[in-house]
Amino acid sequence: MTTTTYFEKIVKDASSDGEVHVDVGKTNYAGEGPQMYVRLGESYVILSHEDAKEFCAGVAAVGRYFSYPE
Repeated sequence: MTTTTYFEKIVKDASSDGEVHVDVGKTNYAGEGPQMYVRLGESYVILSHEDAKEFCAGVAAVGRYFSYPE
């Protein structure tokens, strides 16, 4: 799978002692041209462009709520 990764980190689950691999980027693996993918642990999803727009808007809204810098 050809990918460009924009975020990749092993993060601690705040509700347990566990850790999970989180990875977000773009891929040419499926669909029409590059599309956004999200990996959480061992699960991957390649988002349609419409779903990716909504997902990014939702993540940005949470970031604004917590006043995280962009």
